[in-house]
Amino acid sequence: MLYSSCWKLYDWYSRSPLERNLFKKVLWSSLIAHGIATTVVEIDPVVYAFATQHFNLPINHTSVIEDAVAYVDRNRRKKEYDYIIHDVFTGGAEPIDLFSVEFLQGLKDMLTQEGVIAINYAGDLRLRSASMVVRTVFSVFETCRLFREEAEAPEESETDFTNLVLFCRKVTGSFSFRQPTRGDFLGSQARQHHLLPRYEVDKQYFTKRYGKDVITKRKSQRLEKAQYQSALGHWKVMRSVLPDAVWENW
Repeated sequence: MLYSSCWKLYDWYSRSPLERNLFKKVLWSSLIAHGIATTVVEIDPVVYAFATQHFNLPINHTSVIEDAVAYVDRNRRKKEYDYIIHDVFTGGAEPIDLFSVEFLQGLKDMLTQEGVIAINYAGDLRLRSASMVVRTVFSVFETCRLFREEAEAPEESETDFTNLVLFCRKVTGSFSFRQPTRGDFLGSQARQHHLLPRYEVDKQYFTKRYGKDVITKRKSQRLEKAQYQSALGHWKVMRSVLPDAVWENW
């Protein structure tokens, strides 16, 4: 399916401008290159400036420099999008309001009837915080498929830290992904390797663990408490990416 419009949601609170813009530029540029009318919502004007000035972000898109919560509250009954990408920094530092029932319902209101939303969550999938996020998404979107970035870590592993993407639709009924073509890759080997999701996860892995809590604005403290362990796990992962000396001199 070719989506006629796309809204890219970003509120990455804890990454450097360099790291954030490298990923953002690739994603935003890909959508624009495929002819998708793209609206970018970014809370940090410095991040957006870096993307346009130093990472060759194409100018043919609509930019909104604003808190996503305020943007959704104001436009949930006014604008419709075929495709929404919800990808905010997680890993123990989740902007909790962006995973609440209220915010996700606002995104659902902004989808067209046949629209699709992709929600990315990065964290240890064995922890309570991951289950709370997934249960909250399913409380708003009944039809979702879940895919992790790589195969599940062995049981003896201390953590199971990965990216989990939830693809959800506003309408009920099963859906599938078509096989990508050469044109989809835009000449990128990374896209060729990752574009088609492979490691699907049964939602019951999350919905039957750690009770039945969901995230709401009034009960956000439940996720706040669960974040600490996830943050520690994320820090251990990051310490394995670069030598200790780099972090000690950061």
